[in-house]
Amino acid sequence: MVLWLQVVGILLQGSEPVIGARVWWSGNSIGTLSDSNGYFRLPLPPAFPAWLRTDAAAESLRIEDVADTIIRWEVLPDIQLSPQTIVATRAESQRLNPQAVTVWNRAILTSAPCCNLAEAFEGTALADAVVSDAALGVKRLRLLGFEPVHSPLLYENKPLSIGLYAPWAVQFLPALWIQSVSITKGVGSVINGHEGAAGQIQVQYLSEDKPREPYALEAFARSTGEFFLAGRVDLKSPNGDRYLLLSNVGWTPFQSYALQDHNGDGFLDIPLFQHGHGLGRFLRRDTVGNTIEIDIEGLYDYRWAGEVRFRNPSDIAAVRAWGSYQGLSFLQTSLRRGWMFSSGRGLSLITQGRYLSQALQAGFNRYEARQPLGYIQLVYRQPLGDTRWLLYVGPVFRVAHYAESLSTWHDYDTSWRRIEGIGGVFAELSLFPLPALSVSVGGRLDWHSYWGWQAVPRLHLRWQYRGSGFLRLSAGRAWRIPDPLPEAFPFLMSGRLWRFSFSGWPSVESSWSYGFFWEESHGLGAGIMRWSVNGLQAHIAQPFVWDIEKPWEIEVGSGRRGALYQAVYAEIEYELPDYVRLTAGYRFQEVWWPLRGELRLRPMLPKHRLVGWITWLTLSQRWQVDGILSWYGPQRLPSTAEKEEPYRLSTKTPSYATFTIQLTHRIDQWEIQLAGENLGGFRLSRPVLAADQPFSPQFDASLIWGPVMGRMVSLTFRYVW
Repeated sequence: MVLWLQVVGILLQGSEPVIGARVWWSGNSIGTLSDSNGYFRLPLPPAFPAWLRTDAAAESLRIEDVADTIIRWEVLPDIQLSPQTIVATRAESQRLNPQAVTVWNRAILTSAPCCNLAEAFEGTALADAVVSDAALGVKRLRLLGFEPVHSPLLYENKPLSIGLYAPWAVQFLPALWIQSVSITKGVGSVINGHEGAAGQIQVQYLSEDKPREPYALEAFARSTGEFFLAGRVDLKSPNGDRYLLLSNVGWTPFQSYALQDHNGDGFLDIPLFQHGHGLGRFLRRDTVGNTIEIDIEGLYDYRWAGEVRFRNPSDIAAVRAWGSYQGLSFLQTSLRRGWMFSSGRGLSLITQGRYLSQALQAGFNRYEARQPLGYIQLVYRQPLGDTRWLLYVGPVFRVAHYAESLSTWHDYDTSWRRIEGIGGVFAELSLFPLPALSVSVGGRLDWHSYWGWQAVPRLHLRWQYRGSGFLRLSAGRAWRIPDPLPEAFPFLMSGRLWRFSFSGWPSVESSWSYGFFWEESHGLGAGIMRWSVNGLQAHIAQPFVWDIEKPWEIEVGSGRRGALYQAVYAEIEYELPDYVRLTAGYRFQEVWWPLRGELRLRPMLPKHRLVGWITWLTLSQRWQVDGILSWYGPQRLPSTAEKEEPYRLSTKTPSYATFTIQLTHRIDQWEIQLAGENLGGFRLSRPVLAADQPFSPQFDASLIWGPVMGRMVSLTFRYVW
């Protein structure tokens, strides 16, 4: 039906209305949601014929024209669920996926002031972007309160956060590059790796449809003196080839007390940096789905921090000023080759090669690393009978050379040289026996060049007990080999003595994870009400821990007892499509580590986390306001009682809250965003202990449990054409 230049339709599945499904015109990112009766309303497309798309199914609906009738669209269950992309780019139905997956589009990613993926998570209690230390200030993502290494990052099914690059993967991923983010809660698919006790984070650089505006430019500035400039070029040639060019540069041209020392302790609250990052992609896909994709990516980052008066490395040697500086370079190439055969069969090959070089100096502590890494994976897809039964099988192999060295101020000097090879085979069977039921059963058998064989069974189940309610269950094993220094390097920003409980290979950290994920959606007035409750628990054997319970030392190694991670996350959301969205999320988490012969709560981790988020959009869609309120409960701090009186801290932190508001204005191809961050002004009064004695054992810049910076203002200009 055409009503006031709108198209009205009803979305059905098995003659039942589909509630809360997103519907949009192909080529247009702005869409709407089906209401409690399955109805949806959209503005007229720019031209006919046009294609309607929905996240409730993979197929599209061709609309030749619209008459004075209601469009009736009956969708079929998406029976081509594929955790590993054999051939792009069909929309994966999250409703039918047995894994619990949350998808964020560009609109959500840009609703919070951010210039990288870590900052985009500000508006949810699902994950925390936490600052690692008061010097280099790396932001890491903790999904459901787990360690960052328990939720690996992938880009389009290719691993990104593996090896020594893992601590930097989220920090160095520009928001402009990302078209969507898929967050898998609970143990992930065996196809995507043997890690992932808490989940997996998957980013997509390419959108499904040919972009209407293939060029994008983004400029970001913050009152702390940070500047970023990112670019995106996404072109499609007449013969169907696609070219993607992504770029990002960042720098801090000014170093001053006023911009970067908000608490007046003489130390920079954020690192200063010079950063360059680029990626080029060639993609060719024929009419039957055969694919070839080639990526080349390069990155260079140099950053320094410490006392505001610190200018060059000679200041450290002369004991004139404490400082830290790091140079990191990263080069990566990848190839994806996909073949499509008859009867739904397919084959996908992914190869990847990378090289990382890193040198970090923090006072008199120095860390250096070099790592070449290679990765290859082959995935074969075979329908069994019909496409309600899909089997994925294949081998995978990864090899890396570790060359690391560490020297500290107390004359500890050591190096590690080792070659690590991991080879394995996997199989995953996806079953859709009933429209309301889907199951994924998977297993891996991996061989580590030092520790031998590791088995990884996993199970995912989805039950749609009614049209608007879903229950998902997951269980499985994960394992990994820790990288001790990259995972504990924030403590190089201190005067602690380093002790290692192993001399060669770190022990295998293995875990069993169990999770339930319940979600409901209902029509309420003119909008949609959604709520969900997620619970996740993991028992980790030989967990990697850093023990800082003594103020003078850090002990790094594997716990003799197991660790327990558990979290409950609840979220409720009300949305009036294209007008307002209200979201509230709460998370309770406990992490028990084996420390000093007993289980203790992991330090610097809040048990309680609460986030409220409101998005308001005018009818013209030119103005948008986003307000985010985040509350963090008390946290345990390790004892500092043995330090001198001025440098002691309480063993329990206070709770605190931060408030951010962002105003967005869109006009033609321009998008302008003005944001005020941490408007309450809460910050740590003493992020650096013994700032007046930086070369003494009292010094510690690693006990960071809250914001280091106070109020900040950021401005973003985004232009697409």
